[in-house]
Amino acid sequence: MAGSKRKKNIGLLLLLIVMILLLGVYFWMTKYNSDKKDSKNDTAETNKAIVTLDKDTIKTIYFKNQEYEMTLSLNSKGVWEDKEDPGFPVNQTYAGNMQSLFTDIAPTNTLTKDIDDLTAFGLDKPAVTATATTTDGKEVTITVGNETPLGGEYYATVKGNNAVYVVGASYHSYFGYKRSEMLTVETLPSITAENITSLDVAPKDGKEFQVAYEPDSPYDYSGFSDYIIKKPYTTPVAADIDSLNTLFANYTALSFSSCEDYKAADLSKYGLDKPAYTIAIGYYEEQKSDTGSTDTSKSSTDSTDSKSTDKTAKVSKSLTLLIGNANDDGDYYVKTPDSNAVNVMSKSTVDKLVNIDAYSNTYKYTNLINIENVDSVDIASEGTTHTLTIKRETKKENDKDVTTATYTVDGKKAEEDAFKKIYSVVITPKTGREIPAADLNKGKNETPDLTLTFHLNTSDTPYVVQFKPYDDSYDIVNTNGTELFLTDARNVKAVLDSFSAK
Repeated sequence: MAGSKRKKNIGLLLLLIVMILLLGVYFWMTKYNSDKKDSKNDTAETNKAIVTLDKDTIKTIYFKNQEYEMTLSLNSKGVWEDKEDPGFPVNQTYAGNMQSLFTDIAPTNTLTKDIDDLTAFGLDKPAVTATATTTDGKEVTITVGNETPLGGEYYATVKGNNAVYVVGASYHSYFGYKRSEMLTVETLPSITAENITSLDVAPKDGKEFQVAYEPDSPYDYSGFSDYIIKKPYTTPVAADIDSLNTLFANYTALSFSSCEDYKAADLSKYGLDKPAYTIAIGYYEEQKSDTGSTDTSKSSTDSTDSKSTDKTAKVSKSLTLLIGNANDDGDYYVKTPDSNAVNVMSKSTVDKLVNIDAYSNTYKYTNLINIENVDSVDIASEGTTHTLTIKRETKKENDKDVTTATYTVDGKKAEEDAFKKIYSVVITPKTGREIPAADLNKGKNETPDLTLTFHLNTSDTPYVVQFKPYDDSYDIVNTNGTELFLTDARNVKAVLDSFSAK
């Protein structure tokens, strides 16, 4: 009996423990749900907008930061102006961003209430103070202090209550602009590299670089270049198209980073009274036209859209940039001739615009001439002359003109492949570098190591290239009397060796 009674008591004790545990879980869940509900309510309360303004009613915005203060007013045309200087070209995007911030000020957190000492939050001497005024006279002022320890947000107060709020970084950055940043920065035209027809980079001190599109220039001896480099060389030279395309790419996406002075009266402050560089770019834009192309800068056929009768006209354009001194950051003051604004362009951009190696853009082959334009070539060296001759005869066959060519080397008939093998060596010499300025006249009285005379069916004047001794490694290249470049002396030897191996 005693054992049965003991078991019964133990069972009751266990049941009591289970009931106590269940009651504990019940009270814990009740408190958890209550806390969770309170947390949701706190979040909703925190994110609630403390200021709401109708955007269209905001007519003036005043802001002050550690470097600048300004009052903006919205004119009758809906354009934001500087109240003190209506001619100031206000950046409308920045002004619009400020306007938007006042329409719904919703802090991410309310840090504390009824606080008297704002020093700890940087609000005793705020980094930013901004005030919006509406058409009905309502005024809202927000002050922004220090960044929060976690970063990305700032402490702020709104005039009229003692709460300290946490707001997004926009309230600090959007009202933190300097005067130069509030200026509307002039935009530059977008230029396509393939559409550039001329480029002139003229330094105040130094050599000028000038290249232009001239497809029929007599200085393109090879017929492979439509661009001619006119400066810095004493005689124009053909340009290398691939190198030019790389160079022109530097001028295709130009922009100013900021505006320093929108109505500069004293250009000497910026070095623009006597610019360090003047850059002139000629280009064309393709525009739809009913009358077709009127542009003569590049010869091409107007394109016509199959779905439209409009034609594409090439309209000539130009852009000139004046580059002055560098500012404290190393960037440059730049302006266009027809504007009073002085802008800033990054150093990296300006460096690419003005630092041009003329030689790297020259056409390197000394006499790469299309064989179809050649009647004969005389190769003279040390009193010996070899001659390559091509005689062409055209006959009618089945109502078509058929041209046959006969090849001779030194008067002896040669197979086409053998002839062209020699010719390919004759036309492959390339320049290696410029003649040093001190040696430009060195080859004047030198006897040529090799003279190539091309008799062309496209000109009555032969094309003559001479290779004169310079040193053990290089020969001077004399092109129709002009001596500007050097070639590897081994090129000369290769031409002469091609005849000994024929």
